[in-house]
Amino acid sequence: MQDAYRLRSPSRVVAMPSADRDFARFVEICLSPVPDIATLEDRLRMQYPQARVHVSELSGRDAVWYAYRDGRWQLPAAAPNG
Repeated sequence: MQDAYRLRSPSRVVAMPSADRDFARFVEICLSPVPDIATLEDRLRMQYPQARVHVSELSGRDAVWYAYRDGRWQLPAAAPNG
């Protein structure tokens, strides 16, 4: 199933971590024109060497790509006490 999603343009791309606005902007830049997943990863890795892109695997939904700045999802950093 994942190969079928790779061939379609995503309905949306979610940048993770969501709080990193610079990464989210760079993801948007790299989407023009809309690439396949491998090309998007290559473009992102020019600036973020650990970046990875994964496809949502929920059946019955439009393709959603997740762009991970650090290669995978991580818990948000704890806010400093103060």
